[in-house]
Amino acid sequence: MTRQRKLLPNLITVALILLIPWTGAQAQFFDQKDVFDQSELDYEKVFKEGLSANGKTLNLSGKKIGDKGVKILLAQTFLEKVTKLDLRYNKISEKGAKLMAASKAFGKLKSLELKHNYLLDNGSVALAQSGGFPVLEKLSLGWNEIRDAGALAFAKTKTFPKLKKLDLRGNFLADETKNTLKKDLAHLKSLKLF
Repeated sequence: MTRQRKLLPNLITVALILLIPWTGAQAQFFDQKDVFDQSELDYEKVFKEGLSANGKTLNLSGKKIGDKGVKILLAQTFLEKVTKLDLRYNKISEKGAKLMAASKAFGKLKSLELKHNYLLDNGSVALAQSGGFPVLEKLSLGWNEIRDAGALAFAKTKTFPKLKKLDLRGNFLADETKNTLKKDLAHLKSLKLF
């Protein structure tokens, strides 16, 4: 019995000595910026590869440029020629949507794909209130975590005089909101809500 009492503190000390380096190594592993991605995204290369049709189409679908990429994109002079922009699956949040809404680079843009991002209501409202899309004909905002307030902003907007197609599928809209949109946007050629 006395021998066991003498061994117990020694066993605890050994266990602590063995655990300390392990927990320290684990913390260093998870403290790194991004363990799985060791390279910075080359935005210029991604943009250049996405351009086609003599600079009128920019397809960045799935490139995951995020809000940082949107900010860099908005500084590019070639954007002023783009008539079709695909930004699906890019991890763009309401911050990126607000940057786009405030930009004057979309004077010739006719089609904007923003499906499968994270625009939320604030991003949707910012886009709906933007005067920066004077000739936009098609806007896809499906699967963006948009709720009633974000969708209803398009029912009241007067800033899209050329809009013909609006896609809001996959968002969280009440039946009353859908009915309001159908009534107020009846002039559109296509309104997708389901």
